[in-house]
Parts: sequence; C-alpha cells; structure tokens
Amino acid sequence: MKILAVDTSGMSGSVALSDNNTLIAARPLTAEGRRHAQTLVSEAARLLTEVDTKPAGIDVVAVSIGPGSFTGLRVGCVFAKTFAWANDASLVAVDTLQAFAVNSSISNGVIRVISDAQRREVFCRDYSAADRSPLTDLTIIPVADVGQTVGSDVMTVTGPGVRQFSELLPETLCSYVQSPEAVLLAPDVASLGAELAESGAVADIAALEPVYVRRSYAEEKRDQT
Repeated sequence: MKILAVDTSGMSGSVALSDNNTLIAARPLTAEGRRHAQTLVSEAARLLTEVDTKPAGIDVVAVSIGPGSFTGLRVGCVFAKTFAWANDASLVAVDTLQAFAVNSSISNGVIRVISDAQRREVFCRDYSAADRSPLTDLTIIPVADVGQTVGSDVMTVTGPGVRQFSELLPETLCSYVQSPEAVLLAPDVASLGAELAESGAVADIAALEPVYVRRSYAEEKRDQT
C-alpha cells in the first residue's frame, strides 16, 4: 500500500511517501504559511519522480486536517482531495495534533499537544504515550490552563504551541518539550494514515473539510461589521 502524505497545517509543511508502512521519501515544502499553494503540487510531483512512482500508483492519500493554519489546511485538503479523485486513490484524514504526538519521543504518561488558536488560547488534546491514541476531545483552552493535569499520570506538553508561548506557559509539575522549528510532520501523517486505511476509516472525498474548530478571526470581524 503506497501512501502519499501531506501536511500543510503550520508554517512549515511537508510531503512524504510510504510503502507498506515503510517511509520511502519525505520533503519539506519550500514555501511557508500562506504560500504552501505555490509549491505543494511541484514538491509532491518532484518527490514521486525521485522515487520513480507514478501518481496512479498511489493507493492512499493521507492529509492532516487540523487544527492549524486556516489557509494551509484549505490548501492541503484541496490538493489531497483532487489528487485522490484524479488517481482513484482512497483518502484518509489525519488528526494533526495526533501526528505531533507520534512525532514526539515521549514514552510514558500522557502527551498533551498544543498549537496556536490565537487570542492567547491553544488547541489542546491529550494522547496516551503508550500508543498515541487520543484520551480527550479536542478543546480550546487559555494558555494559562495548559499546565493543569488530569489525574495522577505524568504529563508532558509538546507541539508547536510550546515554542510559541514558552514565556506564558505556567510553571507546574508538567514538563514542556519544544518541537523543532520546522517539523517534518508528513512521515507521521503517513504512519497514522496507514492505520486508518487498514481499519477502513476512509474519508468521503467530496465531503471532507479541515477541522477549523471555530471561524478565523478575520471571518468573525467581518460578521461584526
């Protein structure tokens, strides 16, 4: 099963190709943030060419659907849906925060992943360090509440929000692990995508939308005027 994985959820995006759960190749996107659209198609094409794989040879397209950058998520989802439809491939939707949990090296307790939700708030979700399965629903919480633990399990907080809000995070019994500035997340999207595809959790190409959780600040401002 060949999987083309796409992540455009943050400022630094990436694409990857895996075959039977083995990573074959991965590339960062050369443009950042809102400019993902300018390079995603060309970088995906370059990756497939380098490993001598035709688009029609892709069985599954895995795309990170958020939470994350509004513009980036739209770009990634449109590309993934178009590619899957054009090449008769299955489409699977990957929880972006879960991909960050898989990306981490934490091996015990609870992994809390946070990312910027604007207004000094973060998207937050907890995962088991044992198997990276979700333990809670996705929520939006104030940065000041990030350190609140659930139960007695050891909790480690990671994700892009740790670096961004390092000076605002509370000093608690939690430990904080900063993600690298440019996380190559697509290989982890591919890994999670393989699990989803094997379990039959295939998305509807026509209906799939990114996980926005709430409208963008610009959209809310527009409705207020």
